[in-house]
Amino acid sequence: MDVDLHLKEVAEQGYTVVEDAIEPALVDELNDSLSRLERFLDVQPSPNSFEGKRTLRIYNLLAYDKLWQRVPVHDHVLPIVERVLDPGCLISSLSSIDILPGEGAQPIHADDQLIPLPKPHPPTVCNSMWALTDFTEANGATRLIPGTHLSDRSPTMAPTTTRSQPRCPRARCSSGTGVSGTAVARTRPQNRASASP
Repeated sequence: MDVDLHLKEVAEQGYTVVEDAIEPALVDELNDSLSRLERFLDVQPSPNSFEGKRTLRIYNLLAYDKLWQRVPVHDHVLPIVERVLDPGCLISSLSSIDILPGEGAQPIHADDQLIPLPKPHPPTVCNSMWALTDFTEANGATRLIPGTHLSDRSPTMAPTTTRSQPRCPRARCSSGTGVSGTAVARTRPQNRASASP
């Protein structure tokens, strides 16, 4: 893996996609764990449009299954995150996002937009999004707007977006200042991911 290339992409466009980042056996184990946890915890969609009225979310996965301890320290993701932030970076959350058919588009946002710092600013957040299923436009792929991490203002809905359509087992690392949001989900299979900011 060329960490320098991924850092260059994060610096230029606000995100990078790491191809074949996750071993297929680990993807299967993580999907099995999520299915068990969704049933055991009786996970229900949120009543708000930001988290998703047709999206299942589990927060604090580290508390539920030791398997999730492998995610934030993975060899294909942590070196990028440590170089975007620094080797003393801390994990603030490890959650899952399971977008079901019929979900509306998530509002465009930057994950750090509530931090009262003048924009642009050095990254304070670096998210990794693990594609545990293929992301497609039809199942709610994340919409990314390249270069918005360099903007001098908080995001608004933009007319031009690109779709992040990682195929499983890929991971996407992004600066928390870049603008993103999920698309309308119309079909199965669902879009399932793990996110670690």
